[in-house]
Amino acid sequence: MMPVVFLLLYVVSCSIHWVRTDLSILLSSKESQAWLDAVSQINQSANEPFITVVELGDSMEIPLYNTKDVSTYQNRHIFKQNINKRVDCYLFANILTLSSSANIYDSCYEALLTREIESNMAGIYVYTDDEFSSALGLIIVRITNSFQWFNDTKPFSFRKQPTIRNGTQLSLAFETMIYYNSNSDLRLYNQHIDGIVQQAKISINHPDHSNNLHTFFAMDKLSCQRHEQIADDNVRLLTLVCLTEVTFQCPLSSGSTCWIENKRMSNIVLNINGLDFVSDRTVTVRIDV
Repeated sequence: MMPVVFLLLYVVSCSIHWVRTDLSILLSSKESQAWLDAVSQINQSANEPFITVVELGDSMEIPLYNTKDVSTYQNRHIFKQNINKRVDCYLFANILTLSSSANIYDSCYEALLTREIESNMAGIYVYTDDEFSSALGLIIVRITNSFQWFNDTKPFSFRKQPTIRNGTQLSLAFETMIYYNSNSDLRLYNQHIDGIVQQAKISINHPDHSNNLHTFFAMDKLSCQRHEQIADDNVRLLTLVCLTEVTFQCPLSSGSTCWIENKRMSNIVLNINGLDFVSDRTVTVRIDV
């Protein structure tokens, strides 16, 4: 089947110790104290962690404050901690810092704002002022990152062979990527993010009736394997590598042809945190009966 080599990197998440947090290089003493105070307040809070899932490449606008009247906040700060516990400061005392990204934080809207989400934006953001501290866990997904057809064990290309017989069965291999961080100083956020990621699953039973996909493609025997690693030394990456059998079918009578053009494989779905992310990959093929 698919020539994939699986490398499992098991990262142990143990209890948090302040000495492991890297504050000495990037943050000033005032920034470090603001971070420590914010984390302490959030860890003592009984509020449910705020975690959202977005798709790689989409636009994003997530307000970081719970009121439209941002003038009531003084000395606003925005931090982010990566998997190595290094803390970056995006905003301090209402001023964007050198470590801030012009593509992620907008000081006018007080929001995480971008036209195109990148994988390294995943993680846990801490936002705080003199009185209030909260956080956001951001998980980023990429559904069907790769898409490869096989005839038995040999790669198959519809560009080279655009016509197939009714009843032809091929194997479809694809992978889905999930970027996240669950190794921060925020214990409850780590637990919730890990729980969301571990429960993520792929299904092939999500019919889009407007797309009438099941008329032409019967999908069966889905199997997936999980592959964990570190991406760009910045975020964790879980890859779901999946294989399913697809039977091509044309409901017309003998001697007829079904022309399928840019048919979206919309029943390949990632379900995570109660949300469905649907594949945008398409197939163009002629099925002869």
